[in-house]
Amino acid sequence: MGKLRMLLMVMALALSLPCFSSCSSPQPAKPKVEHVLRMRMRENPPDTDPAQSADTLSDRINLAVHDGLVDFDPASLEVIPAVAESWEISSDGLQITFRLRPGVRFHNGRVLTSADVLYSFTRILDSKVGSKRKEILAGVKGAETFNRGKSARVEGFEAPDAKTFRITLEKPLAYFLQLLATPAAAIVPREIYDDPRKGFLSHPVGCGPFKVARWERSNFMELEAFGDYYLGRPKLDKVLVRFIENPASAMEEYRQGGLEYMDEMVGSETAIAREMPGDYRKAPFLGTFYFGFNLAREPFKGNVNLRKAFNYAVNRQALCDQVFEGTITPSHGILTPGTPGFNPDLKAYSYDQALARDYLVKAGYPGGKGLSPIDLWVNNNQKLLEAAQKVQADLKAVGVPVRIKAVDFATFLQALQGTPQTPGEALFYRYGWNADYPDPDAFLYWLLHTRNIGPAGNIGRYSNPKVDDLLDRARALIRMEDRIPLYREAERIAVEEDAAWLFLADYTQRVLIKPYVKGVVLSPLGTMRIPLERLWIEALPPAGTPR
Repeated sequence: MGKLRMLLMVMALALSLPCFSSCSSPQPAKPKVEHVLRMRMRENPPDTDPAQSADTLSDRINLAVHDGLVDFDPASLEVIPAVAESWEISSDGLQITFRLRPGVRFHNGRVLTSADVLYSFTRILDSKVGSKRKEILAGVKGAETFNRGKSARVEGFEAPDAKTFRITLEKPLAYFLQLLATPAAAIVPREIYDDPRKGFLSHPVGCGPFKVARWERSNFMELEAFGDYYLGRPKLDKVLVRFIENPASAMEEYRQGGLEYMDEMVGSETAIAREMPGDYRKAPFLGTFYFGFNLAREPFKGNVNLRKAFNYAVNRQALCDQVFEGTITPSHGILTPGTPGFNPDLKAYSYDQALARDYLVKAGYPGGKGLSPIDLWVNNNQKLLEAAQKVQADLKAVGVPVRIKAVDFATFLQALQGTPQTPGEALFYRYGWNADYPDPDAFLYWLLHTRNIGPAGNIGRYSNPKVDDLLDRARALIRMEDRIPLYREAERIAVEEDAAWLFLADYTQRVLIKPYVKGVVLSPLGTMRIPLERLWIEALPPAGTPR
């Protein structure tokens, strides 16, 4: 009887257990939906080495892949912690001690230490690297001595332990922390960036929120969320950067749902804003748009009257209204509205073709006679070509012959920048500059100081000892109210006396972003500063429908 009862209990237990084979079918696992942001860039970034990052395309990628000690809050522009969790500034302002976060890792898995900060910052100042951005650390004690090869180390850099890094300055700099928040001040791993073959140019490695997974040049770059990012894995799984040179093609891709984000529009922006009010975003931008002169070469070298003739010949208001539909505004100087030190009383160049003709006479080219055709260099971009054509027509009206030369962006930059010693090929060129940090120094020092002639920023090769002195003195002061009069005087000389370039317009930011992309913050420092790590995609439309 006991055995029978035991047998019945075993049979009952067997019948009560769930059936995993023939009696039921398993439920299919729900496929994971990848959250991918697809964005357009017109072409490959020229410099994925942050030490050389000096254009908006390169900055966009480098800001996603790399982090530095500190960063900017995208909206307020306050300096906030990044790899450094905190810092202390000595009472005399000369020494800054950073405490690094624990557990920060590079994309190759290695833990970041203060030795990596020491390596990265020393590398920026190394003359063999030839960084275009070495001036961000020029105020560090011993920086110049090291850069000239007179010292084996930078005296002002110390790494006393794995989590502490100390910087000593030659003199206090009010905006030094802001310089450390620029893309060039990224922290990179020595084992990758000491590669003599420069493999890092095709596969950069940083400690930022995204890592480069694939890069098919002139086609796309795939950025993948870094799971070990010290601030937490980004909500986006991937960012697909599609290189689409033709803005009309990109616009069609956006309309058909092939892109979530683009920063260039084709057609009437007024109509686009009406048609897609949830997509169209506009915000202030600390950026200026101008046509530069190569001041190291004839006919602009030493001929301020010719440069003034160009400035009086161009109708800025018509350019802004007709080409850009009023989305940008005429500029009257270098500093843009919203920049500390902006001077609304600076004397602007008016549209006055009679005065332009008078200045051509003073320049030695009456009615343009004796002037060979001047090539106006523009990178391939429809709006910029239209702007060049408008300037070309205005100059032709006073007798100045101009030919437009449109090239790809990398060729364009090389023709403009040259080297610190040798001027570039371009005589006359379109250019834009946006502030890397919210300070008048971010415009005036980089664009005007003799020290920055060449790729560092002063590609027009402008040089005036009075302006250099004013900028150096302004840099040495701490209080903004003391610095501003010096910056304003430097700007006045460059604009009113020297006509350093053809002043055109102040930028605004205009972008298209799908409404289901959340967390978007447009920074006054530009669209490249949209923090991709803060974005997420919400409520995607059904598959097969335009997004």
